[in-house]
Amino acid sequence: MFAKTAIPFGESDSRCYNSKVMVRLTRPEASLEEVEARSHLLSAMSTPSTRPAAILGVLFLLGLIAELDYQTIPALLPLLSQSFAVDPAYAGYMVPVYSFSSGVFSLFFGSLSDHWGRIPFLKYGLVVFCVAALTAAISGALGLFLLSRFLAGMSAGAVTTCSTSYAADYFDYHERGRAMGVLSTTYFAAAIVGVPAATQVASRWGWQPIFLTTAVLAAVAVLLVGALVPPQPKTAGFPSPRRDLDLPAFKDSLVRFARKREILALLMASLLSSGSVVGFITYLGSHLNRDLNQSIDRVGLVFLLCGAFSLLGAPLSGWLSDRWGKKSLLILSGLVLVACLGFIPSLNWGYGLFVALACTGLAMAFRIAPLLAIITELAGSQDRGKLLAVRSTLSQLGIGGVTLAAAYCFGWGRYQAVGWLASGLMLVSTVLILFLVEEPSPQKSQV
Repeated sequence: MFAKTAIPFGESDSRCYNSKVMVRLTRPEASLEEVEARSHLLSAMSTPSTRPAAILGVLFLLGLIAELDYQTIPALLPLLSQSFAVDPAYAGYMVPVYSFSSGVFSLFFGSLSDHWGRIPFLKYGLVVFCVAALTAAISGALGLFLLSRFLAGMSAGAVTTCSTSYAADYFDYHERGRAMGVLSTTYFAAAIVGVPAATQVASRWGWQPIFLTTAVLAAVAVLLVGALVPPQPKTAGFPSPRRDLDLPAFKDSLVRFARKREILALLMASLLSSGSVVGFITYLGSHLNRDLNQSIDRVGLVFLLCGAFSLLGAPLSGWLSDRWGKKSLLILSGLVLVACLGFIPSLNWGYGLFVALACTGLAMAFRIAPLLAIITELAGSQDRGKLLAVRSTLSQLGIGGVTLAAAYCFGWGRYQAVGWLASGLMLVSTVLILFLVEEPSPQKSQV
């Protein structure tokens, strides 16, 4: 009904964001109260503010901090199990503790952020994250460390969901693949920067300094969010007329998600693929250390290799998904992962293992940006935070369930059993996308 001028990726956020606000302000069916409220928001957003590149940079930092905290655990699992005098299969429970906590609180905070905005939950989530990291650093027993992982999962549920929602609110679908591609690099940058550095530090001074460092980074991130990320309206445009959380409306949103075939298929595919990849990675370090007799330093270098190829593929995946189709990239990367996850446990230390891990890292990178781009287009702005929260919750529950199953598999059939489990789940995930998901059209895809 209204023509919109294309805004280049990276232009000032006052142009990008206010162009969306102006479209909604002129709706003839809007009431006088709505128009006045939205006019006030437009005035607030019209002042000079941070460029989108800087906002994306801060959101990237938030994701990087969460991933650094999360990804160091599998690489440090042999040291942590020795420090707490437990078997690696038992120490691996710290992963599902984090995942279940993150999953539950992602749903809670994601829903609240649709009403009260993303920024408060980003700030308070980072504060809790700082406390969790400090608690981990002083832990002298596994019980206290598990408590710190629960708090870290809770804070990550707020930070990751709300940062992704903020980016999805801000960037239109035609450029969202590139934005999500940038944000998805946090996963792989952590593997390159964080895991090798963490293993080097841990092998010399222990694992405690790693968590002290992440606590400092979280404190700095709180300041950056306050200084550089503008107080965006509570959804991609306007706040809910009500200040309280409308539980019947929330239930209606969940029912709409469940009734839409593409959304339900993507949620199930995300659950299976997340659990598959994380369950596989959780015991990779222990497999290299115990089964292949490699030192912790070399384990860190393997994670570096995998992360390096993932980091190369992440921004490329966003560009390819925008150009060639997001569904096609999801299917191709899924099939590659099916082969790699089942084949890697049978490889000995050498070039064959390194090539397979490099392909795994690249295929992992090619999944994240197109998956997020599609799923954020399948809901309107008022439901986007809820949908991302549901997706994060199911993914974390999948991670928790699969890592528990992987712990049993690792104790029973060692790493080969873990690989069979991960490969089978990834195959089911890929089949769901192949047959039940269609590439969305921005004009008619939103529920």
